[in-house]
Amino acid sequence: MRRRSIFLTGFMGVGKTTIGRILAESLNIEFIDLDEYITAKEKKEIKDIFLENGEAAFRGMEAEAAAEWTGRDAVVATGGGIIESPEAVKSMKEKGYVIYLQASFPILYERIKGDKTRPLTAVGKEALEERFTQRITLYEKADIVLNTENKTPEQVVNDIKTSLADKRKT
Repeated sequence: MRRRSIFLTGFMGVGKTTIGRILAESLNIEFIDLDEYITAKEKKEIKDIFLENGEAAFRGMEAEAAAEWTGRDAVVATGGGIIESPEAVKSMKEKGYVIYLQASFPILYERIKGDKTRPLTAVGKEALEERFTQRITLYEKADIVLNTENKTPEQVVNDIKTSLADKRKT
């Protein structure tokens, strides 16, 4: 069975949603942002899910949502922490391609530091950087790793398409 889904991973602020939308449109397939999907399904904002249910509950919802989209012809923008769930990663890799969109912490922090919709930004810069550092080895287990720094979303999309074509040949 061919792998069909394309899962975009990476730390918050890297551009998973923006790049995902452009990629899906260029491939003429569905796009889903897991955070938006969970928000609609739960009828709650992500920050409220974190407050009321906790991060672990949210991560469970995220893994379930990813499983729902696994194996479809779709581009899926995941939450930055989905890679902390071995079950979710296994499922995504079995029926899809996991792509890590990479950028340095200083660049990402500048993009997200004032965003009140991201519950984890409230922990402060040092704690956020520690989380970023802890996740790097998990992100790097992706099928494809692409540095996005100093590139437009369209350039990243072209890089993804080239990398996917190379992967599908092997």
